[in-house]
Amino acid sequence: MSILFALAFGGVVLGGYYVVEYMKKEPSATAQSGGVSMENPPAVSSIGAGSKNSPWSKQIEVVGFRLTQNKAKKTEVHFLVVNHSGAEVQDLAGTVSLMARASKVDEAPIGAFSFKVPTLGPYESKEMIGLVNTKLKVYELPDWQNLDQRVQITSPQ
Repeated sequence: MSILFALAFGGVVLGGYYVVEYMKKEPSATAQSGGVSMENPPAVSSIGAGSKNSPWSKQIEVVGFRLTQNKAKKTEVHFLVVNHSGAEVQDLAGTVSLMARASKVDEAPIGAFSFKVPTLGPYESKEMIGLVNTKLKVYELPDWQNLDQRVQITSPQ
């Protein structure tokens, strides 16, 4: 009885293995035949078009945009500046252009803002607030999940 049970258990495990291997191969075959296609992300050069000037462009990330309206009825953005390097950054400044997610690379941004961080420690992030230069009202701007950004680090050099 135990031998029969071991053979049955081994057959179930072996059958499961072959099913998993078959499923791994199957989606790639349908993608090549045109059944399902994956979305290609934009090239890095189109996202950070002007950020090649600074060596910090690969280490600094600007994320977490929340668009609000302040008491003066100006559009404000709350965001995080993240240092992914192990070095401290002094006098960091940059400009962020906000784009609608579906916009083309050559389209004009829907808004822009600049930021300055006096000091940003290794692996540290800082929450910041800035005024967005835009012609649109805050309720006309895309939601946070439909925003893309182009970050240009202007200092330190």
